[in-house]
Amino acid sequence: MAGSQSETRLRIARLLKLYREKAGLTIREAGELLGKSNQTVSAWEQGRGQPDADMFLKLCEVYGVESVSVFFGEDPPEPELSVDERELLEEWRGATDAAREAAIMVLKSNKRPRVKKEKAM
Repeated sequence: MAGSQSETRLRIARLLKLYREKAGLTIREAGELLGKSNQTVSAWEQGRGQPDADMFLKLCEVYGVESVSVFFGEDPPEPELSVDERELLEEWRGATDAAREAAIMVLKSNKRPRVKKEKAM
């Protein structure tokens, strides 16, 4: 059992690092946003400690993760499609290759600028 606990701890550590990096944060920035030292965040990512349940919830918020379960190796939940998204999908499925290519060009040329998340203090 000790072996499986150790493996679980290391898997969680790898996922904590992965999602921090996906969020574009350094260890220091993550620590500031989480209210923890960079040494604590680093220890979590090396499997030398783990966040408590409340901190996992905060990690989801800071790292932009939808569910705590992803830190335990589960796939993130599929987002629900809006009515408009379902309609677009149905139209896409019935479209010709030329129509799909044109739609992609239009969508790529009309992207909204990404707004960088403000850092909590």
